[in-house]
Amino acid sequence: MSIRRLAPAFLLALAACAKSPPGPEAASPAALAPKTLAKAAPPPVDEPLAPPVVQTDAPPPVAVAAVPDEPLEAPVDTRHGPALSAKGSMWGEAVMDKKGAGGLGLSGIGEGGGGRGEGIGLGTIGTIGRGAGTGSGAGFGSGHGRLGGSHRAPAGVRVGPGGLGASAQSPGGVRTGEWDDNANYREFARWLGKERAPGAATLDLSSRRFLVVRDSAGKPVPSCPVEVRDSAGKTLSLRTTANGRALLFPRAEGLKGPDVVATARCQGESVAKTTTVAAGDGVVDLVLSGARVLPEAQTIDVAFVLDTTGSMSEEINALRDTLEKVAGALSTMNVRPRVGLVEYRDRGDEYVTRMHQMTTDVTGLQARIATISAGGGGDTPEHVNEALRVAVRNLRFRPESLARLVFLIGDAPPHLDYAQDEGYAGAMKEASHAGVQVYSIAASGMDNLGQVVFRQIAQYTGGTHMFVLRGGAGPESVGGGDPRSSCGGTHTDYTSGNLDALILGKVRGAITARDADPMRIAGLHQDEKDRPCDQRIVMAQ
Repeated sequence: MSIRRLAPAFLLALAACAKSPPGPEAASPAALAPKTLAKAAPPPVDEPLAPPVVQTDAPPPVAVAAVPDEPLEAPVDTRHGPALSAKGSMWGEAVMDKKGAGGLGLSGIGEGGGGRGEGIGLGTIGTIGRGAGTGSGAGFGSGHGRLGGSHRAPAGVRVGPGGLGASAQSPGGVRTGEWDDNANYREFARWLGKERAPGAATLDLSSRRFLVVRDSAGKPVPSCPVEVRDSAGKTLSLRTTANGRALLFPRAEGLKGPDVVATARCQGESVAKTTTVAAGDGVVDLVLSGARVLPEAQTIDVAFVLDTTGSMSEEINALRDTLEKVAGALSTMNVRPRVGLVEYRDRGDEYVTRMHQMTTDVTGLQARIATISAGGGGDTPEHVNEALRVAVRNLRFRPESLARLVFLIGDAPPHLDYAQDEGYAGAMKEASHAGVQVYSIAASGMDNLGQVVFRQIAQYTGGTHMFVLRGGAGPESVGGGDPRSSCGGTHTDYTSGNLDALILGKVRGAITARDADPMRIAGLHQDEKDRPCDQRIVMAQ
């Protein structure tokens, strides 16, 4: 009998068994003939019939794009009423003392200052600004001018190689350099002590500790909570980054000595060690007894804090392209990106901040960035402080994500003169505690105060500072304190590349850090610049 014929007969037999269980003796057909049998009720079905499974050689159906599990939300704005203008309005309007600031033309063509401005544009030729100031010669006007400001360069005008006017575009994208102030921690401290930056946060960085959490095989344990308790009972909660390390500056955090206890609690166990708050470098090695267990599906959080005032058009365009490249690269690494954005301007503008919440809809956020237009920002400083606070406190970073990266991009320092403003140091420390690494990017035209603040934020949170090169100016673009020692005669202690390449490099670096040696720390006990070239952990490229 074939299987096709056997199957119905087998099912009928099972049904007959279910209707009438056999008695001790079978009744004869004759005895049953005159009786009318009542129809038995079907038994309850505890395993309903499932649809058949068919295997064929046909290609599988095309998958429908999945709906993001964290869809794009409507942006949230913060606003503030008109503020008193600082000295040197770019337009020379009737505020304060009417001093206009000169535009920064670099090696191309810039715009002149405004009003009865003392401002002088730095460039070979200056167009006439609104008011009367012409931009020719050299030097800065009162209030410090910067390229573009709230006014754009005339259409079609090219602003020197690597310049950042609204219509400028250097070949190959935005050229940038990089400085790692933790790899050269001592040099950074010396530079910071020499710089004049009124209003910048004063931090005691004399004591630095790397809290390293690794498993029994020596591999880093990302996103592990670490509690630090001092002798007075004050506690501080930190979280490791992708490399298994949390960066601690005990004295800057107000921890009292002579000793503090660091306790890692993750992977189902707890490990504690004691360290001092004495000046200098140190490592607290917290080794778990078992092998780490990482989630199968890992996420990485990438957020951008972007100055969207008038001079930032090129960076906005570069960021749109960068998001596409980041999403494409991560799709091949079994890591899912979550992206977010905080736009910022200044008090009195259309908005102070505009927050786009973290989302897995990378394409949707990219489309939003494509619609961003640069505008506002009358005086030089912008409200960087508020932008950093919104990013750190309001964006929904996941504690369990492999890494949490923020890219702060701007060409102007923060306003440090606003009344009732808490500054940037609080949000900077909160980012460090949460394992959020901030990579600062200073666009061309950033003044000395901005360089100090941006470098402080990056160094304290374990990020690096990147800067837009002015026609290939190299380390001079970031002010003093950048050594010129060389490896091979032409080597300088910074790295340079395109903005999108550097950002993507940081994202990839966070992913590869999960399998790197967490005890191999650049700048530990000795600055990288002072090591022989073949012994450097971070080599400039």
